[in-house]
Amino acid sequence: MRYIRGIQKGIGRLRSRTIEEELSYARTSVRRWWWEYLRLSKDYWLICQTSSNPMNPRTTDEGMRWLYRKFGDIHSVDFDTWYEKKGSYLFREQVELPKVMEVADDLSNLSEERDGKLLLEIPLSMSQASINRQINRILKKHISERPTNKLETSKSEFPINPVLYRLPTLQKMHEVWCLHRELIAKPVALGDAVDKYSTKGDLFRIGKVLRLSPANESPAEDPFIHHKRLNIMRATVSRYLNRANMLIGNVEIGQFPRFTKISPIERFSKGQRESHAELEKLWWDLDLASTLSGTKIEDAKKIVYSWYGNK
Repeated sequence: MRYIRGIQKGIGRLRSRTIEEELSYARTSVRRWWWEYLRLSKDYWLICQTSSNPMNPRTTDEGMRWLYRKFGDIHSVDFDTWYEKKGSYLFREQVELPKVMEVADDLSNLSEERDGKLLLEIPLSMSQASINRQINRILKKHISERPTNKLETSKSEFPINPVLYRLPTLQKMHEVWCLHRELIAKPVALGDAVDKYSTKGDLFRIGKVLRLSPANESPAEDPFIHHKRLNIMRATVSRYLNRANMLIGNVEIGQFPRFTKISPIERFSKGQRESHAELEKLWWDLDLASTLSGTKIEDAKKIVYSWYGNK
């Protein structure tokens, strides 16, 4: 059957026959987590809530205006619907991938564009091992001309960065951020707690309920070892949380997954900020947990609250 879908790098298969087949790969791919982390951006959510014209988003930041015109209101649809309508096109390669080809005897199919290419003559009488060895030797001579970053070979409008973390780790960071939001950030923001230290959740409990470091979950009789375990768990949670925040900061400028600290960006005018005052309270009512995590965040919340003997 003839392929009819565009080229999609990094989702398990370069080309799919149907959108349903492509979606079956995309649902658990880096593309899915790109979408999930963009949902964690409060600034992007505010734009989704206040922009009636998809081509004229209500923000003063040109970068976010551009991003919104591309991704649209991701909070009004599920991933499948969004991917079919926008995602598949955004992430696909805009040109055909380069490939090795046999040059015709009369050179009629020799590419006019020679930059970044080598023309080799391979005697068919040679063994496969000898051919491979000699080709590798030639390629090593041109190592400086070859891309060292996979992003350099992608022609997608939103190229996927080389994945430094496995997908389960991206999911774990997402879960840590969502649980921290519910147990600590939310009560502080809504005035239900004086500060993060007076909430019913803390970093140790988040790490314990999500099983981030099982070896450091149990108390120890030795006070030194006990405090060491507490600190290790809290440091682990902090590391996951900081990484998640870096992912959010970078996805807001159209790059993912990228672990670089982004300086704060003012995206709204004074008038827009004032009009957001009441709207921002609704932000905390959102359930931002990924459906890929099932009920894990809600279950974890209940467990933490049960340790205090109340809901």
